[in-house]
Amino acid sequence: MKKVVKILAVIFLGIILSIGIGAYIFYKNIHVPAVQEENNIASQNNTEKKSEGLSSINILVVGSDENNLSDTLFIANYNPKNKTISILSIPRDTYYPRPGYNSPGDKKINAAFTEDGIEGTKKAVENLLGINIDHYIIIDYEGFKKVIDTIGGVEVDIPFDMKYDDNSANPPLHINLKKGRQVLDGEKAIQFVRYRHGYIDGDLGRIKAQHQFLEALFKKLTQPSTLPKLPSLAIAVSKHIKTDLTATEIAKYAYQFVKDKPSSIKSFTLPGEPDYKDGVSYFFADNTKIPEVVAEFLGDKTTFSFDSSEIEKNKAIKVEVLNGTNIPGLASKYAETLRKQGFDVVRIGNVVGTTFSTSHVYARTDEEKAKKVANALSIICVEKDITPDSSVDVTVILGKDKSK
Repeated sequence: MKKVVKILAVIFLGIILSIGIGAYIFYKNIHVPAVQEENNIASQNNTEKKSEGLSSINILVVGSDENNLSDTLFIANYNPKNKTISILSIPRDTYYPRPGYNSPGDKKINAAFTEDGIEGTKKAVENLLGINIDHYIIIDYEGFKKVIDTIGGVEVDIPFDMKYDDNSANPPLHINLKKGRQVLDGEKAIQFVRYRHGYIDGDLGRIKAQHQFLEALFKKLTQPSTLPKLPSLAIAVSKHIKTDLTATEIAKYAYQFVKDKPSSIKSFTLPGEPDYKDGVSYFFADNTKIPEVVAEFLGDKTTFSFDSSEIEKNKAIKVEVLNGTNIPGLASKYAETLRKQGFDVVRIGNVVGTTFSTSHVYARTDEEKAKKVANALSIICVEKDITPDSSVDVTVILGKDKSK
């Protein structure tokens, strides 16, 4: 295993911990001697006024290692209106080609952080999902063990025996866990969330396991017995977190969080499937399903929209969509997906005389335009067919792989 997957749970801990610190402050304010009560009530009322009218917030969470590599990406959403906390995980191998970056590794979304930093990563995620990122949290690996030990461990159900050793990993990885429900200390928790072999559905199975861990961690952090430990947790991870959230913003949302008392985390994963392109393994997002998943993630189906600047750019790209199968309505379905993202679909039709098992995108005038269309539909095959007098910039031929 050349790159060790960094723990999704420890990253999200940054968010929960920020909320938890605010919760602890609030907890202290309502459990004070009578002589302090008047001043604390005034402070509490001031915080409550500041918390009024809070909007839904999206926080991009990035896990990075000592080499500035991003192995984990997800978005955390707190919706005060619906009183919900949601996370949407993005597999690190998600296919996301960027202009000027042509190596196989550069076409994975986790490369955006290494080469373009947090701002490049924010842009990539916004373009992929069609949402605005309000803030970010970057956290590294080191504080995780101390945090879990400080709160007394986390109880999880290990689905099967987990055994794996990798001395080449940094740090070396040694996993030896037995099947069954048990309380994991820091060391065993690290093993559980880093384990990636043995799941039937591969990396998606690992993400599901990490979501279960997050749920258990969330419950432990929000127990009254954990609140007095939160200052120690803050010290444990303070050197391992970078964020653009201010103390005032944390306090406002923390107060609202305590009032709302959300009981669970809603977990989502970017829709799509793993596949190969040019011998390289990628995760290809299903852009036809992204709007629905994102709307459910945000808790408000009226709020979904693709990035307006990208829509304006896409309007200049003329596309024809052809059905290369005998499945009725396929071209219309994917043409609508492109229109929602701003592309100018000038023609819908059928390929006569042959059928295609695999979908193809052909560049008629410009290869970069074809790549944008291919990315929008998660189509692997992009080919040049430059025609000087072409009436379209891109031709899409849909194969049976798009009939699912």
